[in-house]
Amino acid sequence: MRIFRRSILNSIAPAGIPLRAAAVVALVTLGLSSASAFEYAIDDGSGNYTIGPSQFDAEMLWGNYFDAEPGQEIITSISVSFAGSVPLDRPVSVLLFEDPTDDLDPTDAALVAQGLGLTAAAPVNSFLEFDIPDTQVDGGFFVGVLMDLAQHDTPARMDPQNPQGRSWLFFDGDIDLDDLGTAPVIYNMANTPFNGNWMVRAQSVPEPSAIIYGSILVALLSWRRS
Repeated sequence: MRIFRRSILNSIAPAGIPLRAAAVVALVTLGLSSASAFEYAIDDGSGNYTIGPSQFDAEMLWGNYFDAEPGQEIITSISVSFAGSVPLDRPVSVLLFEDPTDDLDPTDAALVAQGLGLTAAAPVNSFLEFDIPDTQVDGGFFVGVLMDLAQHDTPARMDPQNPQGRSWLFFDGDIDLDDLGTAPVIYNMANTPFNGNWMVRAQSVPEPSAIIYGSILVALLSWRRS
């Protein structure tokens, strides 16, 4: 269920710019962007067990708290590793929250972006990537996954190696995404017998900078002079 974006080469050439010059611009831009893409992750890629509601049906939200890295503040997608037992084509919401207090606690965080998708077949410990609207974050932010589950469903994959204390779990009949702190069941996983890191990640791209635009301008000028 990976999201593929259209190549910049399909639409890069505005009126008045030679096609080969546009191709130079595209190559410069693509090279810079791919070199500076970034992934937020606290798991090591190898989950050992899965978690879900045991004796009740509920909405379940699980996710990780991150601190924005300088130059990597625009979040573009969220990746999730699910249990192999999760049925196909189950609705999934991926959520991005901004924490105004930057205190490693998402219960007061504000929802700033959301993406929707379905579960799909994937090898164990692999990730499905779900697109969200490109959204800038600042300081602490929380990336979560929301599913409506029946008892004994266990979709959330946990990596118990090197726990970071940044993984959280919420249960409710209907989780209020505008006020996570009202959920009746809230756990920081460090305070449970299942301490570890959720296999939930976020992908980012850097903000366009003067360096990129400068490189494009140089490429254009160089081509026109040749």
